[in-house]
Amino acid sequence: MAASPQFPQSIPAPHGHFARWRRRAGGELIELLCLPLRYWKATLVFLPVAVWLAMHYRVNLSPSMPWTLARVEYGRLPHLGELMLYEYRGAMRGLPSHTFFKEVAGIPGDVISLEGQAVWIGACYMGLAMPATREGKRLTPIAPGVIPPGYFYAKGEHPASFDSRYRESGLVPFDAVIGVAHPVF
Repeated sequence: MAASPQFPQSIPAPHGHFARWRRRAGGELIELLCLPLRYWKATLVFLPVAVWLAMHYRVNLSPSMPWTLARVEYGRLPHLGELMLYEYRGAMRGLPSHTFFKEVAGIPGDVISLEGQAVWIGACYMGLAMPATREGKRLTPIAPGVIPPGYFYAKGEHPASFDSRYRESGLVPFDAVIGVAHPVF
């Protein structure tokens, strides 16, 4: 009869820096996972409120709008004069964010015209198109014409705002609109 293999009764703990770190991190993880169990009442209140706030409010850190916090109404296209939150889909790289807050200043059928660097939507002055960004990247004024169906003209509050005055930003397609923004403060 063949002898059965001999197994040690206990496996020695691994040694070294990585093993000590892994044991300590595992203990910390278990402690973090146990916290909601200790404070389950607070977790049941705090977590849904935090998720709801994160889903319905956005922070604006850009100087292009004069407010900091906005409630976002998802799933609705804005009307002329309303503020929108939209996804930037242009070619400009190095932007701090790819979601912008801007005012809807032009709708399909409105006429865009240029007088030198001045951009107009109908009889409303939109601002001067700057030749370059603060970082020195060249900017091109938007082409004159009629705003086509399915697009908005986006206007920022700040005179140096990166908005639809520039081809690099362009008109905003309806499907890039995330929602209507309502400033809180």
